[in-house]
Amino acid sequence: MSVLYTIALYIALCCAILSTTGCTTDDALPPLGIEGYAITGGRLTHHSEPTQLKGVNALHTFGADTDELMASRGVEIVREFVGNLREQPLEGFAIQDSYGDWLHPIDALVAQHRAAGRVIMLCPFGWVDSSGQQRLLTGLHPSEQAFYPEYRERLRAMAAHFAGADDVWIEVWNEPYRWNDSNGYTHGEWYDDMHTLVGDLRAIPGFDNIIVVPGNSQGQSEAALLARGADLQAAYDGLLFDLHAYEQWLLDQSEAQVRVRMQNLRDAGLPVIFGEVGVINASGLMPVAPFLAAAQAERASVIAWLWKRDGTDQNALLDTNGNPNDASNLAWGSTYLDFLTH
Repeated sequence: MSVLYTIALYIALCCAILSTTGCTTDDALPPLGIEGYAITGGRLTHHSEPTQLKGVNALHTFGADTDELMASRGVEIVREFVGNLREQPLEGFAIQDSYGDWLHPIDALVAQHRAAGRVIMLCPFGWVDSSGQQRLLTGLHPSEQAFYPEYRERLRAMAAHFAGADDVWIEVWNEPYRWNDSNGYTHGEWYDDMHTLVGDLRAIPGFDNIIVVPGNSQGQSEAALLARGADLQAAYDGLLFDLHAYEQWLLDQSEAQVRVRMQNLRDAGLPVIFGEVGVINASGLMPVAPFLAAAQAERASVIAWLWKRDGTDQNALLDTNGNPNDASNLAWGSTYLDFLTH
């Protein structure tokens, strides 16, 4: 998600808050969801068999979605936006954070997805300090941030809360480092930062859940994975790498070219999920059909941006009535919902 698009998203979030009242989840969370997900032989597997998951990014931390649309559209995995990791409650009551948003406990959304048999990927997108100052993670160098020690502690708390749950995966950071790998970025820095964040979670007793690790160039590039991914895999098991399909995957890329890139990652033993794909980013509207055709052919796991009822947001998959949102967006709603169901 680009910086420009992120700004627009946060304006839109004011309209996405579904509730401003607290709710408890004392008996809402089943002890376990779907079991058997793992990384085996360099592939994402379910009960040792290679698997493909198709899903959406969602904003349920601002209020649980209680309708049946996700089930009817065949959503298998949801990547949940955590916009304020510092104050995001894991259980109990909804709270109003320092930024003014109401945040609902993650237990509630995990329970909702578990009831429908979906995998949940929890991903921090931002940090809000005690004064209400918000900092988005996209484009940042993790270890250079003043809040990094506290961030690591909060991520460990999340891991401890869901330790041992095969259906709850944690992504360690959203879109690190600038899109053009500026500001002194090196693949060595990517390795050091990811090694630290993954190591924090693997040190949690019982936390053998899948850990999701982003690529470089604000999540779009596989270069760091190809250069140092094997080193990270040698240090820690259960890693799934996350790439985001925007400009670097959608512009001037044929289906055949995308398939070759996916095959290169698979041949290198690097299990990948495309944690975001959308039709609009900093460069404007982009074609998605070649990418989705390649993903279908290669059985690549894909998560769309964004499950949201908003016909004015070109990346939203739904209009206000819950129908496919095809307004001025290359029929994105219908295109991706067709991909979900085939």
